[in-house]
Amino acid sequence: MNTRTRTRLTPEARKKQLLEVARELILQDGLQAFTMEALARTANVSSPLVYNYFANRKETLRALLVHEYAGYTDKLIKDAAAATSFEEVVRIFVNSNFDHYAPGNIIPILDSQPEIASAIAASSAAHGDQIAQFLVSNAADKYQLPRIKSELVVSMSSGASIAAAQYVADHLSGKRATRREQAVDTVVAYILAGLEHIAGQES
Repeated sequence: MNTRTRTRLTPEARKKQLLEVARELILQDGLQAFTMEALARTANVSSPLVYNYFANRKETLRALLVHEYAGYTDKLIKDAAAATSFEEVVRIFVNSNFDHYAPGNIIPILDSQPEIASAIAASSAAHGDQIAQFLVSNAADKYQLPRIKSELVVSMSSGASIAAAQYVADHLSGKRATRREQAVDTVVAYILAGLEHIAGQES
């Protein structure tokens, strides 16, 4: 006789498991196909158990976005804190933009829905300000730029990095990983060359 032992998880572990299953379901079948019943079935739990953790579909998706965004930002902050040069700092933030738009990242999918995206609106704005100030201070110190010019350059550089990441996601999806590495190298070189040029004008 074949009996299956069900693993009893702590509430925190169960919630994390449900969110991970939700993530895989959405990546596999799309956001519109996601239901609470499919989540329960795929996670091998009862529907009432799922509703013990999340009141409805919208709250499940909002919780998933908060969870994914926290992991994404925690890694970015940790990596940036460990950087030993300005070029490394730039490369970390460029890579983070490429990660954001890479296939398999669910954040852009959830963030495209206003009723879901509002779950991280405040933290996203605060995090964006924190990143901007960090980059502005580093650029100003490295290249001896006035604060206002450093802010402008960082804003322009950020836009270029995001545009490049979106381009690679749209046009090089499924291509070799080296294509992404080459694109990141190009964006980093573009940003640093621009900063060097502007710094030279200040001299």
